[in-house]
Parts: sequence; C-alpha cells; structure tokens
Amino acid sequence: MRSPRLRRHPPAAAAAPAPEQFHPGEAVEVLPDEPGYHGAHFAASVTTSHPNPRSYTVVYDAFVDDSEGSSCPLRDVVPASQVRPRPPDTLRGVPPAEHAVVDVFKDRAWWVGVALSGEPEDGRVVVCFPETREVMEFDAADVRPHLEWVAGEWLSPEKMEISKTAPYMKGTQVEVAKLEGNSVVAWFSAAVEKAIWKSNLLVDYNCSKSDGSVLPKEIADLKHIRPCPPHASAVSFCINDDVEGFQCNGWWLGVITEVHPKFRYTFKPAHSGKEVQLDQKALRLRYDWANGQWQQVSQNVLATEFPEGSKVEVTSNDEGFRGAWFQGTALKYVNNKILVEYDALKADDETTPLTEAIEVQHVRPCPPDSIVTSGFNLLDEVDACWNDGWWVGVISKVIDNQRYMVYFKSFNEEIEFGHEQLRLHFDWVGGRWMRASMGLEAWG
Repeated sequence: MRSPRLRRHPPAAAAAPAPEQFHPGEAVEVLPDEPGYHGAHFAASVTTSHPNPRSYTVVYDAFVDDSEGSSCPLRDVVPASQVRPRPPDTLRGVPPAEHAVVDVFKDRAWWVGVALSGEPEDGRVVVCFPETREVMEFDAADVRPHLEWVAGEWLSPEKMEISKTAPYMKGTQVEVAKLEGNSVVAWFSAAVEKAIWKSNLLVDYNCSKSDGSVLPKEIADLKHIRPCPPHASAVSFCINDDVEGFQCNGWWLGVITEVHPKFRYTFKPAHSGKEVQLDQKALRLRYDWANGQWQQVSQNVLATEFPEGSKVEVTSNDEGFRGAWFQGTALKYVNNKILVEYDALKADDETTPLTEAIEVQHVRPCPPDSIVTSGFNLLDEVDACWNDGWWVGVISKVIDNQRYMVYFKSFNEEIEFGHEQLRLHFDWVGGRWMRASMGLEAWG
C-alpha cells in the first residue's frame, strides 16, 4: 500500500476547526479523506501548529519520504479536523464480540472493520471490511475496539447509537450489489437483518449459489444496498437497451444486442460479454438508485410520433380524471400539441365527438391486446372500462372467473366488473410498453 499523499502546502480551506489544540511532539492519529483511505488511521506526531486555516504539520511514524532519495520520516500538512489523539491501548488484543466495530492493524495503519467471530480459540479474529467486502484473519493482538473522539472524550459505537438512524429497518427487502473490483456487476435479493453502526447492514440473502449452496450472510456498506426496484416487466425491448438480466439467482447488468420472435432477446452481460438468449420475463430495464430516487439508465428512449388517423389514448391531471385513459383518434399536430377526436366523449351538444388539443406528454398509443384466458388474479393491476374511459385499479376480490371487484385508489371505491370490461394495465415508458405489478401499492 502506498503512503498517504504528501501535501507540499497547507490546504486552502479546512473543515470546522476541532476544539483540541495539539502541541509539538504530541502523538496523534491522522484520518485522511482521500479515496482509498476511508476508515484508515495513521500514527503520527505533531511538529507544528498552523492557526489559519487551522491545521498541523505532522510526521508519520511508519512512512518515509522517499522523494529525491530522502530517508527522512514523511511530513504532511493536514486539517485539524483530520487529527485526533491516539486512543487508549488498554483494550488491544481483547477478543471482540461478534459484529463489533473494530480497528485492525495492517499496511502500517489502523483500518475500521467489523468482527465476524468472537472469542477465537486460536488467537485469530475474522474481520470484514464492508466497503470492499473483503474478509481477512488477524492476530488478536492486531485488533482493537473502535472508538470515536467526540467533544473531548472517547465513545464506542454502541454508546453513540448511530445504527438507529439506518434507512432500512430489520426485515426490509433490499438488493445488494455484487462487486468485481470497484464495479457493480449484479444485484441480489436479500433481507436486512440488522444495522451495524454508521453505514453497514447485515443482510441475509434470499437466494442460493449456482451449485445450490446457501449464500452466507454478509455485511455490506449502504452504498452497495438499494431498495427493490419497481417490479415491472417490459413487453418489448430494443437493441442497445441498458437492462438487467436474471441469471444465477441475480440481476446482472448488460445490454440487449438482438431481438427475436416471441419476446426473446439476446442479452450481453457487462461483466463477461458472453451472450445468452433470455425470455422477456427474465429482463428488466436498468434503473439506478440515486439521491433517494430511481433513475432510468438507458438513453435509448424512443421518440413517439402519432401519425394522422392513428388511434391513441389521452389522460388528464384534472381532479376526478386521474388514472383514466380516454380513447380517440389523432387528427394533426397544432402548436406542439396533438388534436384528438375522442371516441366516446361528446361536445356540449352531446352529439358531436369532442375534439381537444392535448399536450404530447398526455397522449400515448393504444396498449397492446393482451388476452387473459384463465381469468384475472387477486391484486392484478387492471384497467376497467367505465364512465367512457379506461380507469386503472386493482382486483380486490375474485367473485368467479367472470366477475371481479376492482378497487380504485384515486377515489377510494370498489366496483364490480365483468371479465370483458377489464384489461391488464400497461404503462408507456420511454417509448415502450411496460406491464407493472403494482397491485399492493394500489391497495396502500
């Protein structure tokens, strides 16, 4: 491992100054904020204090400045916010409890990890590093409890109770990234078992390995965990779509390279490049979880055009019409809008078909015919033909294979419909049809 980067000049700006004042000769630890050094603590000694901005010149205990053939101890100027006293050494070598946050000594520094085994019989402690997912063994003498220096006193993670702020509660279903190097290549379904201090979760996988053996529980950093994405299966994909393909019990990142009949596609995984044919049900458009929202990755969004005379459906955000689609015919474009003549809606004379200029985002093609021969199921998301339009709802009760109760969330009402009055619900997303399974959400 290379030594911390030497700054030749004091930093131009520093974080809020720490209340401690370290004096020349004082033994300290330096916590760099540079990539690759997150969670590291380097032993050093203060040589000089700088008042503005508040910083220190330090000499590292274990690193030598090898520039220009020098063999002197490595010097660095670091912000005061990255300097702390050295923690007490009295608990070093004491066997940690399982899942305790610890520091381990490797590569001439102390690194934060999580103990996987307590009370080792052979004097060895197994420690994982959630950020990189590495698991290593260490002599107990090279392991110490992790402590935080807060307002002039040492606190253990247990006393800080930071885990109570974790975004995922016990039992929450999530997806956990599989890493190759620093890259995410796949996502696997898991359940949160417990939070471990600041940003780590113990997860229990819901799937097994390709050989049938159970995937072991794992501690992962929050940045490698996301909610389960919206459950939707695209009715049709296009070449170059960024997708995730379900293989070996996980969703692997890749791209569509070829389209085949009967909703089959050639899928090329990003990590291996070995192409394989998959059914439409084993594919989903790729979304990334960023800043608490799902963002579609694929830029392969198809432009939608509505030729004169094409059949379309129109929706509205007006109160009382949300969740409904009204069929009509596209007549022409007028000032970036589409002039639509409705099939069922009438003008004020109650005889002439109503004609309106509609903004493009409120117009879509008519969804594909999807014949349901075996009947709808409880919680199926459907469109119901009612009140001159198709209204989105969810099957709340199956009376028999020809009659159903449908719940409409938008106006909190249940209505009975016959089989012929219903169709499966589809969404028009990015120029393609998606069939969503959002019934449970519709109930909520």
